[in-house]
Amino acid sequence: MIVKFITMRGVSGIAATPYYVGFVQHDRTMSRRETYEYCAERTGFKAAAIRAVFMALAEFIRENQRKGNITYLDGIASIRNYVKGSFAGLAGPWVKGVNYLSVQAVEMEPFKTLLAAILPVNNSEGAKPAINTVLDETTLVYDVITGTDVFSIAGSDLAPDTTKDDEYVALVDAHGVETKAIIDFSDLQNVKAHLESGLLAGEYTLKVYTRSGLGDEFGVHVASRKITVE
Repeated sequence: MIVKFITMRGVSGIAATPYYVGFVQHDRTMSRRETYEYCAERTGFKAAAIRAVFMALAEFIRENQRKGNITYLDGIASIRNYVKGSFAGLAGPWVKGVNYLSVQAVEMEPFKTLLAAILPVNNSEGAKPAINTVLDETTLVYDVITGTDVFSIAGSDLAPDTTKDDEYVALVDAHGVETKAIIDFSDLQNVKAHLESGLLAGEYTLKVYTRSGLGDEFGVHVASRKITVE
């Protein structure tokens, strides 16, 4: 298991000397559908049943946090509320926008021991998303997409997060009109996607909009490649 992170200079008006903070680069984000299917494959239960359990667990956690309780996920983490932001005095007051509740998961054994055994790798040259090849998985032709075939994008620092509206795959025509593709799989090295409906034949620019697994603190970068649609 390899966990990568990058370091960036911290921002503070108090620190006399520079300091640096780390941000993990996530290899991929599994969609809900992928998670349900993965759990179904591992457990033998149907994906619909797994989905129902996840929905019930989510509601249980939400209700506990509304009550100020701690939720325990056995052997993985405890989920609890934290107060953030400073106060003017001992009695507060609570100021919206300055003070807020944050929900965090605190790792538990044996998951905690698993994390402690990982030695992260510093990838501080940063993320530079790039597309190396585009392959139609039905015709096995490179740089040519046919109809609604699934196409595979190979490269580096890709991993568009399918839960974010501004991270996606799109085909752009000569007039600059974007058509978003449906992402089937996404990690740093490979993205699989398909069009919901076929486009007019011609030359397009395939674009991948992504934060490269670095999270909301980072801006969206774009990797592009010229391809043909048939």
